[in-house]
Amino acid sequence: MKKYTKIIQILIFFLLLVWLGFLLAEKINFATADLGRHIKNGEIIARDGLRLGEPNTVLNSNYYSYTYPDYPFANHHWAMGLVFYFIYKIAGFAGLSVFNILLALFAFSIMFFVAWRESNFTYATLFSFLLIPLMAERREIRPESLSAFFFAIFFLAPWLWSRKKISGRWLGFLPPLMFFWINLHIYFFLGFFVIGAFFLMEVGGIIFSRLSDSEFQDSLGKIKTLFFLGVVSAVAALANPLGFKGLFYPFRIYHEYGYTVMEEKSVWFLENYGIVNPNFILITGVLIFMAIGFAILFSIERKKSGFLCLVFGVFFGAIAWTSLRNFSLFGFTALPALSYILFRIFKKKGNQFDQAKEYGSGLLAIAVAVFAVFSNWQFAGAHAGNHGLGLAPGIEKSAQFFEEEGISGPIFNDYDIGGYLIFNLFPEERVFVDNRPETYPVEFFSDVYKPMQDHPEVFERVDGEYNFNSVFFYRHDITPWAKNFLASIAQNPDWTKVYEDDYAIIYLKNNEKNKAIIEKYKIN
Repeated sequence: MKKYTKIIQILIFFLLLVWLGFLLAEKINFATADLGRHIKNGEIIARDGLRLGEPNTVLNSNYYSYTYPDYPFANHHWAMGLVFYFIYKIAGFAGLSVFNILLALFAFSIMFFVAWRESNFTYATLFSFLLIPLMAERREIRPESLSAFFFAIFFLAPWLWSRKKISGRWLGFLPPLMFFWINLHIYFFLGFFVIGAFFLMEVGGIIFSRLSDSEFQDSLGKIKTLFFLGVVSAVAALANPLGFKGLFYPFRIYHEYGYTVMEEKSVWFLENYGIVNPNFILITGVLIFMAIGFAILFSIERKKSGFLCLVFGVFFGAIAWTSLRNFSLFGFTALPALSYILFRIFKKKGNQFDQAKEYGSGLLAIAVAVFAVFSNWQFAGAHAGNHGLGLAPGIEKSAQFFEEEGISGPIFNDYDIGGYLIFNLFPEERVFVDNRPETYPVEFFSDVYKPMQDHPEVFERVDGEYNFNSVFFYRHDITPWAKNFLASIAQNPDWTKVYEDDYAIIYLKNNEKNKAIIEKYKIN
């Protein structure tokens, strides 16, 4: 019987992996993705090296823009560019899609294992199915996918060690991982958060629990080990091209944003802005459920592991509610937290039969299962029709048209399509702007970029400064200023549309240089 139970569990876990992988397998909308710029970063670094100490490099300046090429920029994810570039050279865009999916599946596997051990297989499975749409929210290929994987490892190691499943020597692998993490993505600070959370768990155990002498000494030893681990990890993190600036960069990056980035906005903001996302209902329900669960749990018992789940639940719940880009991380961390909460609340005492707990757990399981089916169905429906690996079909045609017809800049482009142009046209052409708001001064967006799209006279003035020869826009840019600009340039006699597809629109200035192309491709 145990053998068949194991086989069934393996099959269920495999189906969860397949379902998560299916939801993550989405064709790349390369027109708006950061991926093109990351690959170009890797190509340049692989060719030229880091060029530490030199000004105006891909490591420390805007580099790809002709508007602010010297503007200082801390390239905190430079190493991820190398990773993406080499995978792209070996396996193409389909290989990058597979790599992105595998990172998420590894992270899920680790958190599922923790949830299983903190509760049982049933709870881990039930909440996995509920949370998979959140885990799949960030389907785009980004450096944060590797952060989810590193976070899971940073969580697993001290979790196993705190339960005496591994020796403290295994924690020695974390500082080298921190060295890689800080050079791959700005979310490396989550590694320090994990160490700090386990540190506070042990401190809280000493302060609020009645410990025997042996338990006190054990907790004290763990506190010393975790403190030393944090210090060594911080030293390892200093091994980045920016030194202390790189270590503390997460605390100041958002102070330099002069542009509204949708993925950085809260659920309330996005809903009021008119963004429709089925995960908004799911994350609201999960947060409410988690809050009620913690309240009930701490009225019953207070354990160190419960405190740890509370810290992770509050922190990741808060950053997910206030920033769309953290939905997936919250999905991963909520899995062991919810499993632990429900398991502890409905846990039997010995062999006693508690009718209220039995019926309560059954009804709750049914409610969660129904909500999970609804959420997965909504999410799958919202993203139907674009499943697969590699690039979305036809997305490279606009760049090919631009190059094959010998069109030149200066290009006026929108924020969304900047990374696409960097990948396809740099170094022959540079961009007016791209989707890195921290690489442009705040006043550039407030005084130039937005006004020139809202007001034709401002566009004429900026055109006089840069002498635009072409306009290259993402046709689905939903910002009000982009909509105004596309409407106004369509009526501007100085510009002619020569290209349009499902992703991009290209206009050329009516001059002698563009005359032959306009006559050949003019679109009324």
